[in-house]
Amino acid sequence: MSVVDVHTHFIPAFALTEGAQGDGMLGVHADDGWLVHPQGFRYPVQPEYNDPAAKLAKMDEMGIDVSALSISPTLFFYESPAAAAVEFARRSNDALAEMVADQPRLRGLAHLPLQSPEAAAEELRRCVGELGFPGAQIGTSYADGKPLDGAELEPVFEVADAHEALMMLHPYYVGPKPGLEDFYLTNSLGNPIDTTVAAARLIHSGCLDQWKRLPIVLVHAGGFLPFQLGRLDHAFSVRPEPQASLERSPSEYFDRFWMDTITHGDEQLAFLSSFAGTDRIVLGTDLPFDMGDPVPLERVRRAGVDEHAIGATAARLLGLEDQL
Repeated sequence: MSVVDVHTHFIPAFALTEGAQGDGMLGVHADDGWLVHPQGFRYPVQPEYNDPAAKLAKMDEMGIDVSALSISPTLFFYESPAAAAVEFARRSNDALAEMVADQPRLRGLAHLPLQSPEAAAEELRRCVGELGFPGAQIGTSYADGKPLDGAELEPVFEVADAHEALMMLHPYYVGPKPGLEDFYLTNSLGNPIDTTVAAARLIHSGCLDQWKRLPIVLVHAGGFLPFQLGRLDHAFSVRPEPQASLERSPSEYFDRFWMDTITHGDEQLAFLSSFAGTDRIVLGTDLPFDMGDPVPLERVRRAGVDEHAIGATAARLLGLEDQL
């Protein structure tokens, strides 16, 4: 079985070209090989973001057979006007489809403009049906912090559930978050916190009972969720609030989630593997970002995780069983 990376990122070339002109791409500027957001976040654009040859060369170097590419979460544009966000999503998905076309080692995950739920649902339907994407990457929240479990997003989840299309949840930020401004805590703590909150809300809101066929991937090893399920269960047993929409304890919904391997710690990954099992873990790198794991297979092996077993898990999620 192959080694499959489900969490690695893509930036469409047109965003760089148009970002270098006038007001930039929805306010984001391309400046001497960097993307610069008006909120202050900036990062270098590596060739692997949109050059298939460069991506494949990096995969060969790392021992990765197949990668599922998703747009850089900095380009979710959930606060942009709906019409512009819808256009960007469609263009970026077409660009990703073109990048992975005729590349059997590359797959694409859709980007959805969640601030326009009906358009996002239609775009997911198009990406699955016409572009052959196995699912989508979405934020852990959208439009200035709206949670995913609100009724507004039902059209999106209805399409995803009907197609059994995976939804990979990825935190979103382009500037500091309140209380986490210092020490890069916006990312090092803020990202796993956002993932944990999003997953807990999907559990407690009853969404996972409503959408029973929907596979959900939690990046960055599921945030803190695997380590705090006992606390959620205790709250469920002693407080009425967590029971508002649930009949089962929160931990009984853990099998609805898959988590990637990005722990940045061998002991933490070993715990996750023993707790969740290899049928719930998939390899992730988060590359080319600097918070990615540049040597994921070394960590996986040190933690005693079978890369081929988790590759088989990823292949099932991505619909690749017959191709690998």
